[in-house]
Amino acid sequence: MKNKKKKTFKKVLLVFCLLISSTFLVFGIGFTILYNKYDLDVDSLTKMNNGIKVYSASMSETTLYNTDRSIIEIETLPTYVKKAFVDVEDKRFYKHNGFDLKRILKAGAVNLLTNSKSQGASTISQQLVKNALLTNEKTYARKIKEIILAMKMEKKFSKDDILEMYLNTIYFGSNAYGIENASKVYFNKSAKDLTLNEVCVLAGIIKSPYTYSPITNYENSVNRKNLVAKQLFKAKDINAQEYNAVINSGIEIVNFNEFDHAYEEEAIYEACKLLNISERDLINKKYQIITFKDDDLQQQVISCNAKVLDGDKNLDSLSVVVNNCGQVVAYYANSNYNLHNLKRQSASLLKPLAVYLPNVANNILTPATQILDEKIDYNGFAPTNADNKFHGYVSTRDAIKNSYNIPAVKALEFAGLNAAKEYLNKLGIFIDKSDLNLSLALGSTKNGIPLMKMLNAYSILANMGEDNGVTFVNKILDEKGSIVYEYSPYSERVLNEDDCYLINNMLKDAAISGTARRLNSLNLPVCSKTGTASVGGKTTDLYNVAYTNEHTVFCWIANIKNKFLPDNFYSSAQATEINKQILANLYKNRQPKDFACPSSVAKMPYDLIEYEQNHKIIAPTVNLDRYIAYDYFKLSNPPAVNTNSSKFNLTAEITNDGANISFLALPNKEYNLYKLINGKKELVNCYKNKLGHIDYFDNNIFNFNEICYVLSDNEKEEQIKIRPKDYIVNKLNNQIKTSKKKWYV
Repeated sequence: MKNKKKKTFKKVLLVFCLLISSTFLVFGIGFTILYNKYDLDVDSLTKMNNGIKVYSASMSETTLYNTDRSIIEIETLPTYVKKAFVDVEDKRFYKHNGFDLKRILKAGAVNLLTNSKSQGASTISQQLVKNALLTNEKTYARKIKEIILAMKMEKKFSKDDILEMYLNTIYFGSNAYGIENASKVYFNKSAKDLTLNEVCVLAGIIKSPYTYSPITNYENSVNRKNLVAKQLFKAKDINAQEYNAVINSGIEIVNFNEFDHAYEEEAIYEACKLLNISERDLINKKYQIITFKDDDLQQQVISCNAKVLDGDKNLDSLSVVVNNCGQVVAYYANSNYNLHNLKRQSASLLKPLAVYLPNVANNILTPATQILDEKIDYNGFAPTNADNKFHGYVSTRDAIKNSYNIPAVKALEFAGLNAAKEYLNKLGIFIDKSDLNLSLALGSTKNGIPLMKMLNAYSILANMGEDNGVTFVNKILDEKGSIVYEYSPYSERVLNEDDCYLINNMLKDAAISGTARRLNSLNLPVCSKTGTASVGGKTTDLYNVAYTNEHTVFCWIANIKNKFLPDNFYSSAQATEINKQILANLYKNRQPKDFACPSSVAKMPYDLIEYEQNHKIIAPTVNLDRYIAYDYFKLSNPPAVNTNSSKFNLTAEITNDGANISFLALPNKEYNLYKLINGKKELVNCYKNKLGHIDYFDNNIFNFNEICYVLSDNEKEEQIKIRPKDYIVNKLNNQIKTSKKKWYV
């Protein structure tokens, strides 16, 4: 029995060994075939100064931005540079032959358990091959090719050669390729002069450039830097004193701003999205990008910012000029932070978009409609105006141009929060559910709003409801000069022309006599809105957006690092001044046309007396210019018609002493009041140039059964009758409640 079991075990073992041997044989044959199939492209590997060429609209070589890498030899770098990158990226770099089987098996197990491809286990050699020769595609076939090419590379080059190529190729974020460029971008120095703390920062970035960049995510970068130092210490490549010095240090960014490349960085970002490729692929394929940048205007924008902000390096600012096709003709970002998707509190800049636009669109408010500016309290939310005053009844036009807070909150309540959300969505602005409260009227949002989204929203108003988007890239050419992408104009109508015209017309007043009145001296048909965000009475953000029917100009100023702006930045004066200077340069030799009034809007008269006394917008009842006001109205929402316009509102009230006759008088009118008794008509009074309610008291009434009063203005007349003796009888009957006797006349 034992011999039988022993023979069975030997057979199973033999089959298992044959299977294993066959597997390895098949794998070996397949690997050998692939090994011979894939050739190492030495030229592409060693030619590491490929770059993206980014041209302005002029295609001038003098304004060419090229992302060519600066190459540095590994022998010139401090020893802790090599150690930091090896310890954090590939501890066994000097021991393996291009791939680390132990790491691959571990990563494979994790991927199988999680049913993903999240773990790559790439060595430095593999990363170099992928960066220089392959794509970012996450497939097993690409991984095998990567391993084979890494093995071939290890046979061709020394470890230090590979590490040198790696350090000169790797992406460090902020359009910095290679350690030399990264050193200049982040610390304004050559890589050979980097401190240990700075090396730990750079070694920490490459795992995820956006997540661990000190520019985009400072706290993450500090934590990652300290982790790199910990790895160095564990590997005994630095001592305890050096380790403690690193973890007790922050990160001092000295951004390399000798030249402004913010426009080009945005163009590269957009080109990657348009072609659906990575920046590395964009570089390796030697693409050329032609933008819409106007060289002269770009320099003027930079100059205007420098002049107004006086070169204050502690401030962050963004200036953008977009034409009416959505093409960015100038873009200047003065900041150590990535402003592309930066979200900030937009303050009063949101009022026309979230508050007044839905009110106008839904025919709730017109520019002339009055809103009572008074003390309000909505369950503890009690906003005040910037000047801490209440202004009584103010028109929508005045509320917008002066950016009053209380009327804006009331107007948001009129329109409804869902309507506000709907119109923000139309403009490409999406807010959190928690933002749907009345503080939205003041621009308060949970996560803030991207700056470029605010710019695009106002460019839609400038284009009378057409959304053309915002674009930097005109063309993308490949290495041979063939066009792989070309801009094609596209627009989508998201708002009605008449609604945009009314909002624009009111924002023109803001540029004439409102919060942006600094622009008035330009004598241009320009609309504008300002915004000032603050926390605890201290200013955090300043805005101005100004637009004509040709361009939209956007300016934002803040101090991200220190949170608050200096005390002299308490309003939007600086942002408005920057835009003023840009507009002055933009229209130095010409003037843009005014916004064309659509056929669905007209300038209409309304009754000034009714407006001032009863705060109603009624069509005029008298043809006298001094008692008529004018404003723009949609034909679908004109001033109401007074159904009582042919009447004098004549009334009569009997008292114990007589009768009080009352009517409503208009100025420059002559009124005659007659008393008619038994067919006899008698003039009792004449009124000239009177305004408002007129009272006439007649104490001679109780001798008559019936009296008729007639009021005439020579165009029409109105009459009212009273029965004085009926009044006496009714009064006596009420007094004698217990008597059954009735009094009769």
